[in-house]
Amino acid sequence: MKPVQKKPLVVLLALAGILTAGFISFKLNSIINETKTLQRRPNLFLITLDTLRPDHLNIYGYSRKTSPAISELAKDSFVFDNAFTVATNSGPSHATMLTGLYPLQHGLMDNGQAIKPNIPTLAGILKERGYETSGFVGYHALNDESGLDKGFQNFEFIPIASHDHDEKDLEDDFKGFEAVKNWLSSKVQEEKKAPFFVWMHVQNIHESYDPPPPYNTLFRDISPPQPLKGFRGEFDIRCVNDMAYAWRKGILPPEMKEEVIALYDGEIRLVDDQLKQIFEILKSSGAYDETVIVILSDHGEIFFERYENDFYKIGPGHYGRYSDAVIRIPLIIKPTGGRASLSRPASLVSTIDLAPTILELLNQEPKSWMPGKSLVPLMNQSGVSNSNQKIFINESPFETKFYGVRSDKWKLIIKNDEGKESKLLIDIQNDPKENSNVLSGNLQSVKELEEILESWKIENKSVDGSVSKEMSEGMRQALIDGGYIRD
Repeated sequence: MKPVQKKPLVVLLALAGILTAGFISFKLNSIINETKTLQRRPNLFLITLDTLRPDHLNIYGYSRKTSPAISELAKDSFVFDNAFTVATNSGPSHATMLTGLYPLQHGLMDNGQAIKPNIPTLAGILKERGYETSGFVGYHALNDESGLDKGFQNFEFIPIASHDHDEKDLEDDFKGFEAVKNWLSSKVQEEKKAPFFVWMHVQNIHESYDPPPPYNTLFRDISPPQPLKGFRGEFDIRCVNDMAYAWRKGILPPEMKEEVIALYDGEIRLVDDQLKQIFEILKSSGAYDETVIVILSDHGEIFFERYENDFYKIGPGHYGRYSDAVIRIPLIIKPTGGRASLSRPASLVSTIDLAPTILELLNQEPKSWMPGKSLVPLMNQSGVSNSNQKIFINESPFETKFYGVRSDKWKLIIKNDEGKESKLLIDIQNDPKENSNVLSGNLQSVKELEEILESWKIENKSVDGSVSKEMSEGMRQALIDGGYIRD
C-alpha cells in the first residue's frame, strides 16, 4: 500500500492561510479606507440667491443668457427639477435651511423674529467638527438678531441699496461678493487648512429690480422716470412700489412689463458673473473638487401672473402667496470628487431636506431629530420620481398663519387671519396655472389632506418650549427703511 500523500493537505492549509491573510488584509484595507472616508471633511459652500425663480435660469429652460456660470457648475452637479421651499419669507425659509427644522419647530415664523435659543444650527454642528465657519448676508432679517449667526466664527451683514433708485454703481452691488472673494482667497492660500463652511446670501435679485449699469440695459432698454397717466407723481419702473401700484390699477403699459422682467434678468446675470469669479478662485486653488457647492433660493416671485382663485394678493411679490411661481425654487448640488454620471432627480423635494443632505455629503451623520430626509439616496437613483412625496408649508407672515401641503396632484393651503379661516385647493395636474379653487367639489380629498396636515403638525411639534423673540424696534425700522414693510 502506498503511503498517504500529505502534500495536498499542506497545500490546502497554506492556501487557506493565504486566503485568510488576504481576507484580513482586504478587511483591514476596507476599514482603513472607511476610516479615511469618515475622517475626510469636504468644504461646504452654501449659496442662497434670494427671490430667484428657477424658470429664469438657463438650466431650467430659460432662453435669455442669464446664468452661464450656473450652467457650467450644473455640469458637475445634481439639478433638482421639483424643489420647493417651506416658507415664502426669507427669515423662516433660511432658518429651515440652516437648522433642518420646520418654522413651527425653530420658531422663526416671520421676518424680524429669531430662532429659539436652544436650536442647533448647521454652522454650529460643523464648527464642533473642526470646520472654519463664515457667513455673509445681505438682508436685515437674516442678521444677528435672527439667531442665524449662531455657529459662525465670522459673520458679516452687508446690505445693498436695493431700494435706493439714484444712480448706482457696480461697487455698491459688489460689496458682499468682494467680501466673500477676499475671505475665500485668504482661506485657500493657508498652508494648514481646516475645512470650511461659508454661507453666502445674495440679496441683489430681490425687489426692487434695479441693477446698476451695464446690467440695467443688458437685455433691453429701460424707460426713464416719467409721468404716467393715472399715476400721481413721477413714475419709476425701477421702484417696486410704483410698479406694483400701476400694475394693480391696470395702468402699467404692456411694454413696461417686459422692462420689469429684463431688469430682473439683469440682476440674475450680475450675480452669475460674480459667481463665475468665485468658482474660479476655488478651481485655481485646487479646492473646487473638495468642496460641496449648493445653490438654491429661499423662494421665487410672482410677476404679472393673475390667479382667478382670488386667494393670493396680486403680484408682484412673494410672501403669503403659495403658487408654484413662489414656492418652487432652483436647487443645484455639486458633490466632491470627479465628474460622475449625475442625475436630474424629478421627485418633489423640500428645503427641509437640505441640512441632512449636506451632512451626509460631508461624511457626517444626519441628525435624528431632523424631520427631513437626505437626498443622497435619490441622487444615486438616476432621478427616479417618488409620487408619494409631499411638501409642507408653514409660516406666519404679519401674524397670519399659513399651513399647506402639496403633492404631485393636490395643493391645499389653509390661512388663519385673526381667527378667520379660509382654504384653497388646487388640482395641480388639471390646473397647472392654479386658477380654480376646487374646494367644494373635492371635500373627501380636502379631508384627507387636512388629516395629513394634522398628523404632520403632531409629528413636527416644537422641539423647544420657548417663545419666539418679537421684532425689535430697530429691526422694524430697518425693514421699513429697506422697503420690506410698507404698511
